[in-house]
Amino acid sequence: MKKLFLVVSVIIFSGLCFALSYFYITGNDNKPQPEIIVSTTPTTSAVTWYTSIPQRHADRIANAFRTETGIDVKIVRSSTFIIRERLMSEIEKGPTEADVVTIADIGTFIELKNQGCLMEYVSPHYKNFPEKYKDTGYWTVFAGFGICMAYDESRIDTPPQHWTDLLNERWKGRIGLEDINTAGSQYGQYYMLREKLGVEFWKGLLSVQEPKIYYRTEALANALLEGEIDIAGEFSIHTVYDYRVKRKTSIEGIYPEEGIPFILNPVAIINHTDHPEEAKIFFDFLLSQKGQELMQSLNYKYSIRKGMAPLDGMPSLNNLNILLPENAVEYAGKRSEYIREFNGFFQGRE
Repeated sequence: MKKLFLVVSVIIFSGLCFALSYFYITGNDNKPQPEIIVSTTPTTSAVTWYTSIPQRHADRIANAFRTETGIDVKIVRSSTFIIRERLMSEIEKGPTEADVVTIADIGTFIELKNQGCLMEYVSPHYKNFPEKYKDTGYWTVFAGFGICMAYDESRIDTPPQHWTDLLNERWKGRIGLEDINTAGSQYGQYYMLREKLGVEFWKGLLSVQEPKIYYRTEALANALLEGEIDIAGEFSIHTVYDYRVKRKTSIEGIYPEEGIPFILNPVAIINHTDHPEEAKIFFDFLLSQKGQELMQSLNYKYSIRKGMAPLDGMPSLNNLNILLPENAVEYAGKRSEYIREFNGFFQGRE
């Protein structure tokens, strides 16, 4: 509490200094001039959050944080790989606006750490997360979600039960997938099932079965409900929960016993942030029990924090055969190659 009081006091003081210096910084013609840095204290009571979670959920989390701390959150939101490309481009060309990052691609965080782009900060909440879901001092998993299949049980009586059942001629032209070029979940599924089932599985699915590609999860779900496809070959467990439990539709999940690819959505602080204290406070909020409960209630994903049970109506992780990359460094390094491979199979289909 003392630390928070001190940070807030510094922020208020900095804001007064900013107000007094406004006309000097902008000049008489009101055009921005280069800002003079007079201290290492925060210059604004704000933090910039690069994220791939849905905008409405990010807004709710930001509002809760603002209410609790008085610190504003600027949200930069898009799909995982669009945010990734923006962040990496900004880092390469100069300072990035990002202070805190949460996207659904563990590989990005490994790359950022190896490049010296992550702030080292040991949050008091790290102790509440299992070892395999964190790199203490650099990142831990803000949320996780499993990839399953889904179908409309009002139309399909005998859905596939295994991933390889998707290769049955019955489903040719009737399968939906997400766009691997933008969706971190689709890359995660491709990588982990390629490890588990081999490249021939994907060659057959993409080259022969003529799946349809969708660029938003909502579009994939609507395609199921409207009969445009019969099977969503890439569907998240939390989306099944959303459509079945919350929206009361007839979408049902399929959880193949050979494995559920589990996508990690870590959180980290970018090095050289202009707002280190605010970033730490926001980081701690996201990993706190309150932040994790808020994430689950809004986004329906799994919290990895110890003692957090999944929402009622979602399968327990203990009852699923969870698949994680055997080599996280390779997972990061193979991204470009495997995205090209996916696109090549899809574009070269019979």
